[in-house]
Amino acid sequence: MPQPGEILCYESYPFDDGSKRDKLFVILTVAGTNSPCLVLKTTSQSGRYEGVAKGCNPQKKVFFVPADWGQCFKLDTYIQLPQIIEISTEELLKGFFSKNISVVNSLSADCFALLKNCLKHFREDVSPYHWKLIFKS
Repeated sequence: MPQPGEILCYESYPFDDGSKRDKLFVILTVAGTNSPCLVLKTTSQSGRYEGVAKGCNPQKKVFFVPADWGQCFKLDTYIQLPQIIEISTEELLKGFFSKNISVVNSLSADCFALLKNCLKHFREDVSPYHWKLIFKS
């Protein structure tokens, strides 16, 4: 099973508009018996994020990872906050078995810690259930 901080590639991910495309996600929490895997979407499309700095950019609701920061992404990548997506354990297992979900890389421990800290800016936007799973005491 994937671990927090790892980057998932989900082939033919079904978007809300009905389209399907390959999508990269950053894992926040591991799926458990009674809980889903929580992930954040990424994009390499910079249009909405002009002028952001490396790392946390709460005003733009994004965490920016330049391609040269830890070599975890091939392109400059924007981790979109605070939209958290659930992937069920069943869906992950099916995806790993059929090879349409795979771990392609991971954030460095420091980068992942900064990402989680950045997410704290969005306490009001994250459901209490997700908050508890992400920031277990």
